[in-house]
Amino acid sequence: MCFLCFSCEENELTQEDEVKVLNKLFSEIEDMASGVSCTDASEWSFTEYGSKACGGPVGFIAYSTSINTNDFIEKVKNYKIRQKEFNEKWNVLSDCSIPAVPLRVVCENGQPVFEY
Repeated sequence: MCFLCFSCEENELTQEDEVKVLNKLFSEIEDMASGVSCTDASEWSFTEYGSKACGGPVGFIAYSTSINTNDFIEKVKNYKIRQKEFNEKWNVLSDCSIPAVPLRVVCENGQPVFEY
C-alpha cells in the first residue's frame, strides 16, 4: 500500500508543470477566440476567464458566435476551475483589483476590441 501512495506522489505535477498546463489551456482558448476575423460586431460576444486568488475573473475575452461556442465556454470554465485549484494548492497571492466589465465588442481592423 505504501508503494501505491509513493507512486501517486511521484506523478504529482510541480508548480512549474501546472503553470505550463494552464498556459497551454489558455493558449487553446486564445486560438479559438482569435481564429475568426472580426467584421461584424453583432456576431461577437465576450466572457470572463480565469480566477484570481482573492476571487473574481482575471479578465474578459471576446469570441465569435460563429465558433463552437459550447466547446469554447466549456474550455473557459475548465480553465477557471483549474486556475482556482492551482491558486488554492500553491497559496498564490494576487492583486485584488476587479477588471472592468466591457459594454460590448466592436471590430477594428479585423480584431475584436472592447468598448467600456
